Amino acid sequence: MLLHRVLTALVGVPIVLAAIWFGPPWLTLVAGTVGVIGVWEAYRLYPPISSADPDSPPTPLPVLLGGAWAVALVLAGELAVKPGDFGVAAITICVVGCIIGGLWMIAAWRGRRPVVAAIYLVTPPAYIGGALACAVALRGVIGKSIVLPWGESASVSEFSPPPAIEENGFAEPLEIPPAAATENAGVWLLPDIAGTEFAQSVANLTDLGCWLLLLAILTVYAADTGAYAVGRLIGRHRMAPGISPGKTWEGTAGGMAAAVVAAVVLGILFPLQIQIWQAALIGVILGAVSPAGDLLESKVKRLADAKDSGNLFPGHGGMLDRLDSLLPSVAIVYILAVTITVAT
Repeated sequence: MLLHRVLTALVGVPIVLAAIWFGPPWLTLVAGTVGVIGVWEAYRLYPPISSADPDSPPTPLPVLLGGAWAVALVLAGELAVKPGDFGVAAITICVVGCIIGGLWMIAAWRGRRPVVAAIYLVTPPAYIGGALACAVALRGVIGKSIVLPWGESASVSEFSPPPAIEENGFAEPLEIPPAAATENAGVWLLPDIAGTEFAQSVANLTDLGCWLLLLAILTVYAADTGAYAVGRLIGRHRMAPGISPGKTWEGTAGGMAAAVVAAVVLGILFPLQIQIWQAALIGVILGAVSPAGDLLESKVKRLADAKDSGNLFPGHGGMLDRLDSLLPSVAIVYILAVTITVAT
């Protein structure tokens, strides 16, 4: 079992890291593939979408609908130029998916509890595809270090600028004032707000999205590892015995502590331009969101009376077993990167 886990990690981890490093279209291809597999696994766990035999695969049409829905969201994450564009595209895709799913329910569904079945039909592609789309969109974030007129430093996160924008982010070169020579104070990632013309200098941080995505993944991995280790050592008080008997409050606290440490260390090592307390806050948030995602998938598996979501990865289970903590976490980091502003 341990050998299978190691071999699976040796194959899977380099593929994921390469996709993140090189970005779209490779990351989009990987995310889209993961989304289709995840939707298929989710439908296998949802009895109303599966056939009468719980061990048989789900019917083809819902899988095609859900897979196309997830892929469309991932493509929106790559192609949207601004966060607002991505939001509008994602909502539109989800509305269209719900309409098509409703038509399928009217035409083909013959079972009981149609409302529950409809929820089972639309939730996996929206949740899985939306989270993976956030990961792709997060990879596209570009950071800029700007110096304000009063000499304070800030950083801006935004999507790729139009081709007409020069390397410094403006249509015309700007002189760098003496204040720009001071060390960047490193503040929160600001959204692409109007009025950046008041900046006196701009320097591109083109790989910010790559580092943010790696920060999210590695912090979640640290949280999972810390929770497992502490839970095995001193775990006594069960957190949700009816859903995940092995999860304890002590392990959750250990996972949050590990997430904070990892986020702070990565915040220092990676060129993210955030302060230590901000990195620690990200660790706290991901340390709380990570077990929530794990519990959500555990609840679904418990309802389906399944140990794993699948057997795609020997020793690891299915695709959703590997993504349960990560899906909500990358979405949270994306939201933080493009919407949250914190002054120093």
